[in-house]
Amino acid sequence: MGLCKGLSWLRVMAFADKKLLILIIAGFVAFALAGCSTSTHLYPTVESMNAKGDFAGAYRYVKEHSKDYGMGNRLLYELDRGMLAFAAGDYPGAIEAFTEAERLMDNLYTISLINEATTWVINDNMAPYRGEDFESVMVNLFLAISYANLGKIEDAMVEARKVDSKLATINLQYDETHKNIYREDPFARLLMGILYEMGKTNADLNDAYISYYRALKSYESEYSRYGTAFPEVLAENLLSLAAFMGEEQLRLVRSSFPNLPHPSLAERRELAEVYCLHFKGKAPVKVEDQLILPLIGGHIVKIAFPRYQRIPEQLTKAILHASSLEDQHVVQSEFVLAEPIDSIAVENLQNRQGRILAKTTIRAAAKYLAVKMGEIMAQADGGEWPGLIIAGVGNLLMLTSEQADLRSWRTLPAEILISKLAIPAGSYRFWAECVDNSGRAIGQLELGTRQLQAGDMVFLQLTSRSSGTFRQEDRGRLYVDAYPSDAMVRVLNIGPRFHQQGMRLEPGKYNLEISAPGYETKVIWTEIIPGEDEIVTVDLEKIWE
Repeated sequence: MGLCKGLSWLRVMAFADKKLLILIIAGFVAFALAGCSTSTHLYPTVESMNAKGDFAGAYRYVKEHSKDYGMGNRLLYELDRGMLAFAAGDYPGAIEAFTEAERLMDNLYTISLINEATTWVINDNMAPYRGEDFESVMVNLFLAISYANLGKIEDAMVEARKVDSKLATINLQYDETHKNIYREDPFARLLMGILYEMGKTNADLNDAYISYYRALKSYESEYSRYGTAFPEVLAENLLSLAAFMGEEQLRLVRSSFPNLPHPSLAERRELAEVYCLHFKGKAPVKVEDQLILPLIGGHIVKIAFPRYQRIPEQLTKAILHASSLEDQHVVQSEFVLAEPIDSIAVENLQNRQGRILAKTTIRAAAKYLAVKMGEIMAQADGGEWPGLIIAGVGNLLMLTSEQADLRSWRTLPAEILISKLAIPAGSYRFWAECVDNSGRAIGQLELGTRQLQAGDMVFLQLTSRSSGTFRQEDRGRLYVDAYPSDAMVRVLNIGPRFHQQGMRLEPGKYNLEISAPGYETKVIWTEIIPGEDEIVTVDLEKIWE
């Protein structure tokens, strides 16, 4: 269909008169100067706030600077507003923005003929941004998680189910030879399984089993090319439900995990299950690749097309911790990759690169024809010099007006990771310890406290955009100089143990316990000042028999 539009435009140009040609050349200038780009200061400011973990500040900034997104970028504003509200914990605000984004995406697929025509004449930036296919799917995924965080499980399941139907609908737009590689999303099915389990009826558990099983097969068939294996939490949940469903289902699933131990469904219900999602890193950004092709007669044609460029991430590993507020017992579980958004984005764009190049090539040919006809007309009317001037101006316009569409949802995370803790009923403090690519601990993010009952299934989440999220400059170091030298040090009012001298801690007061066999135990308070070292000297007194 696009090829026909391009050829039709060429046929129109073949019969163009001088006035029409002048208008087209003037249009090149006007559109090249206009553009639809966002303000140059917007994203650097937002990304700086995100890197510091100030998601609420970035959310306010975007809302205050909505006009800086420019013409045709209303969708990008809603996507960013939703993502930043989500990261800041404002789930109603996220739902409002993502719902509006979905409405805009639906409307933009019926884009007006005028806007579509300008993309064939000038460049793809001339039409309102309507989002990549995978970005449309991510809207429903984040809507589902937002509803789940509010405890609106039915609404969450509606959005999770949309992921499958939307992927099917998207691929119906393309012929069999141009189907997208991104056809299924196993993470969405894993999420649906957890949501179904929250219902606890037999019908819910049956649906959960189906969702988990389909997620497993999708991880094996679809996400293996990204190097993303199924999370162990999926295997454990699936095995326990298969055993509940019956011997046949258990044998079917057990063949994939012959040696993996798993609790029964009854055993799982004796504990509380905490699922934590880690939204890590920054989504890749689009950069322009281009080809400059010299033609006969001194003319130049430019072909420009976008490519995703990944953003390196310093944080490589995160570990979820839970500390009982009753007895200080600490349990932990490492986060594992569940949704490789960056890989999906890169592959999704590569998959349609042929379509982009075809359109760009036809557009470049049309521009060349317009300039060449103008040159011929100018030479016929005024001689060689007017023709050369038209050719020179035309070449400049072809180079400046041909621009790749570099717009994208830049506030998306690069990856979604998942961790699960199954713990007894009680009150807990949760936090995540984060490690960089050298194995060095770069800090921790507090996730709050929860009172849990047996059988509870709850969601937690954390967002990290860089190592700056952990505010190293705000944390101080604790040193304890104790006698005797082998004395044990405990920090009583937090979960992490005192594992080394110079342990980094958030500003605040800490209750220390210093003990050693044969000596009286001391309990003292100390305070960490932002960015400063705190040295505590303690001499224990020997117990005389």
